[in-house]
Amino acid sequence: MTMMRIDPFVRVAGVVGAALLGAAALSAQQSAPPTPGPGLDLINERCGYCHTPNQVFAARKTSAEWPAIVQSMIDRGAELTPEEQKVMNDYLVATLATDRKAAGAAGH
Repeated sequence: MTMMRIDPFVRVAGVVGAALLGAAALSAQQSAPPTPGPGLDLINERCGYCHTPNQVFAARKTSAEWPAIVQSMIDRGAELTPEEQKVMNDYLVATLATDRKAAGAAGH
């Protein structure tokens, strides 16, 4: 059986092409910039002590999961008043919940 040699340039070009396609796909999957508002302000002010706000925006949670996550963060020391907790929950559900379209439609 004869092994076919692949030109090193072709090999590198294939790897670079695959990397560019992967980067383009990742870029297409990234969402728009976060929606401004009091919820975003709270995320930027309070969540950054333990992790970056980008970690919050990258999380994929449902409308039922976000309030539990926020409560978990409060249990771990995040400082939010009950009013701020509601604002943050409302913001996360409205802007980041993976099921927000279905949740919005159910509320009408």
